This record gives sequence, C-alpha cells and structure tokens, in this order.
Amino acid sequence: MPFGVPGWKWKVGRFGYVMEKESNYEEIKTKARDLLEKVSKGAAWKCRCGTLHVPLLIEGEIIGELWEDVDPKEVEIGAYWYGRWGTKVQLVKDGRVVGFLWLA
Repeated sequence: MPFGVPGWKWKVGRFGYVMEKESNYEEIKTKARDLLEKVSKGAAWKCRCGTLHVPLLIEGEIIGELWEDVDPKEVEIGAYWYGRWGTKVQLVKDGRVVGFLWLA
C-alpha cells in the first residue's frame, strides 16, 4: 500500500484520484500525537508577505510547519484531509490553526 498506511490506496476514478477506504480519526490523532512528541523546531523564517514559517523536523526531515511560534507539544490535533502524497493534519492552539503536519 502506498504511504505506509494499511487498508487504503489511491485509485483513479471518474474525477481523478479517490480513496478506497478512509482511516479512523482516532488512529490519525494517535499517529500525529506520537510524531509531535519527537518533533523539533527548525530555523524560523518570514516570507515576503511577513508570514512566519517554522519547519517541524524529525531527524532532519521536514514533516510539517508552524505559522506561529508555539510549542509543538502544546498544540491540539484538528481536522485532517487527504492529498495525493498522504494525509495532512491541522495543528490548533487556542481555537486557531497554527500549522499542519504531514502523516505519510
């Protein structure tokens, strides 16, 4: 199975790529929480429009990003969505989305 997630795969449907089986939200939250325990923050930078970008790293590999300078261990897991290259999870602090995490 692609992306290391058992039980689902991409297939080409009438309107592009579709999923055959959706993962359980509790499993996604658990996996995201496990990754956040291991994550470290990379070098922060600002784009031309002034938005802060703080990469989230595990063993030198970027697995997500924060848009505010918050502690990754204090964020909550929000909504998730599937993309062509895996699952993305919102990182929420005080009711605001402050970043995202890739679950490959």
